[in-house]
Amino acid sequence: MKLFNKLLIPTLLLSSVAVAQTGDNFSRSSAALKELKAKATISETKSDSDKLFYLVDDFSQLKTVPGFTFGAPSGLVPGWGVGFAALSGVHKDSDTDGAAAFGFGFGDPFESLGGAASLSIGSIDPSDGGAFNRGSLNLSLGHTFKDYGMGIAAGISNIDIWHDTNEDKMDESYYLSATKLFPNNVAPMILTFGFGNEAFVDINTDNDRDSKIDPFISGAVYVHPQMSLILDYTTGITTFGTSLVPFPDYPVSIGLALTDIFTEADEDEVGFIGTIAMGFTF
Repeated sequence: MKLFNKLLIPTLLLSSVAVAQTGDNFSRSSAALKELKAKATISETKSDSDKLFYLVDDFSQLKTVPGFTFGAPSGLVPGWGVGFAALSGVHKDSDTDGAAAFGFGFGDPFESLGGAASLSIGSIDPSDGGAFNRGSLNLSLGHTFKDYGMGIAAGISNIDIWHDTNEDKMDESYYLSATKLFPNNVAPMILTFGFGNEAFVDINTDNDRDSKIDPFISGAVYVHPQMSLILDYTTGITTFGTSLVPFPDYPVSIGLALTDIFTEADEDEVGFIGTIAMGFTF
C-alpha cells in the first residue's frame, strides 16, 4: 500500500522564550515529517512497514501526524513543494503575546540537501500597541536518512528584518540538531537533540549569549495516532504538553502545553503556550 503523496504534517514546534519563532518551528518540522512520510511506501510485510513508526496502518490514514517537539529545532527539514503557516501564542505572568509564521521548503533532503526558509512576525496583538513590531528570517539546511528514520540539520534563526525599537531587535541564533524515530507498535517515540547559541541559551544567562552554547532536547511518545505527549527542555526551560490532530481528514495540528513548569526562569507563574499550524503542497 502506498502512502498519500500529499500527506501534510504541520508539526507544532513551540519556543517558550522567543514567541516569534513558535509557530515557525512547529510548522517547519511538521512539513519535514510530511516529506519523510510522503517519500516512503509500505510493502505487504509487517517487518518493512515497521521501519518508520508512522507507516503503520493507523497513522497512514491521517492527513497529518501530531507534533514531536515544542522548543527544540527539528533535525528533519522539508524540501521543495511544501509550504506551511502557523499562529502561536503564550500567556505568562498576566501577559499574553502571539506570533505568526509563513514559509516554504527548498531542495531535496533525501537525495542531497533540503531545508526551509520562513518569516516570523512577532506580536500580533494590536491591544498592546506593538502589533507586527518585529520580523525575522529563519533558515534551515539538512539531510534526511529515511532508511534509518533520522535527520540532521543546521540552521539560523532570528535574522533581523525589521524592528520598531532596540528592545524588539532579535539576535541571530545558530543551531545543530538531530532527530531520531524509534518505531514500535505500542508507543512510537521521537527524540530530538542538539546545541545552539543566543536564543537557545539558558534564559537566566545575562551576557555572552553569542559565544555560549547550550544543549536542547525533546522527546515525544505517541499514545494514539492523533495524540502525542511531549517533554521539551530548551533555553533552560522545561515544557510539557500535547499535540493533537482533531480532524483526520485535514492537515491541521494543534499544540497545547505548560511551559516553565519548574519556574526555571525565576518567575512565579507557569506559562501556557498554544499553536495551530497547517501545511500545503504546491
